[in-house]
Amino acid sequence: MFHNAPRGTHRAAGRAVIDYRGLAAPVGRGVGGVAVLGAVSATAAFTGASAATAQSPAPAAVGTVRGAAPALTPAAPTTSKYTGVKLRLGARGDAVRHLQGELKAHGASINVDGVFGSKTLRAVKNLQSSARIGVDGVVGPKTWNALNGSSSSGDSSSSSQPKLRQGARGAAVKTLQSKLNERGASISVDGVFGRGTASAVRGLQSAAGIGVDTVVGPKTWNAAYSNVRISDSGSSRDDDRAPSSGSSVNGQAVINAARSQIGVRYSWGDESPSTGFDCSGLVHYAYNQAGTNLPRKTAKGYTFGGKIISQSQAKPGDLVAFTGNNYGHMGIYVGNGKIIDASGSRQQVVERSIWNAPHVFVTYR
Repeated sequence: MFHNAPRGTHRAAGRAVIDYRGLAAPVGRGVGGVAVLGAVSATAAFTGASAATAQSPAPAAVGTVRGAAPALTPAAPTTSKYTGVKLRLGARGDAVRHLQGELKAHGASINVDGVFGSKTLRAVKNLQSSARIGVDGVVGPKTWNALNGSSSSGDSSSSSQPKLRQGARGAAVKTLQSKLNERGASISVDGVFGRGTASAVRGLQSAAGIGVDTVVGPKTWNAAYSNVRISDSGSSRDDDRAPSSGSSVNGQAVINAARSQIGVRYSWGDESPSTGFDCSGLVHYAYNQAGTNLPRKTAKGYTFGGKIISQSQAKPGDLVAFTGNNYGHMGIYVGNGKIIDASGSRQQVVERSIWNAPHVFVTYR
């Protein structure tokens, strides 16, 4: 039996904390030949059957054909009645509980509550990225196979690539740039790992749900050879820390746009008053309403796409990113220790004080 974990809340007592640290095997039934018993009666055959279990077999009589012994077959992989079920965000029930249990066994930190929410989605995407299969968050045959330990059909050439970082040059960088362009970037394939390539790498890492550090290791190479799409249309800019519009941020206009949505329902992955908002969706909506053209990203993507600053440097309209759950939540700073955010725990857009959890301030000014 699975036990549901109690739903958490963002708020905890105490002063706000700012975190600047380290950004018996089954037997197959063989088809054997049937022994010819000759004149032995059916009655004798049945009578002798039980005794045969305790006695050594007698030599075969002349003219008797021995039946072939059933062959032992290897044990089949353990499967579940749920592995044929396709699951996606919003699904509920025992199949989701089974999925969550399997994901936890693979190292995910999620509740086994039978609800396919945002944390389960991230865990699924991380698994898909590691298995080098399509990273779409939908649990189908390939994802179930990855959970069961079956090999994936990903491009094995990604495993032979070297680790790269900004400043690198050569053929491997050209390969990386070509794969980034296939994933949706628009950069020069010149063999030089410059700022444009670094920006595209961060966009890929963010889209794949892996660590956004601009270092191209095994996970990033796997993502480059996967079906992940880079959603950041400005990934090839010379300086991806600036808003794509190139204009200064009107902090008060951002706050006004966010404040106008207070009370609108929380909806994971959405970004409009009609469908609802998640935390990054509210940021995207408010900034674009205020005239700053930010591409749609996750909270983590917005954190590393901007400039991390100290609290003393923060101004209204900047962002507050909470570092827990791999930078899983953020809000818009309104000053005086308060933010406006789309709250998953309260299921709506709210204005509230910054709670006691590690966080950093981020600016796009």
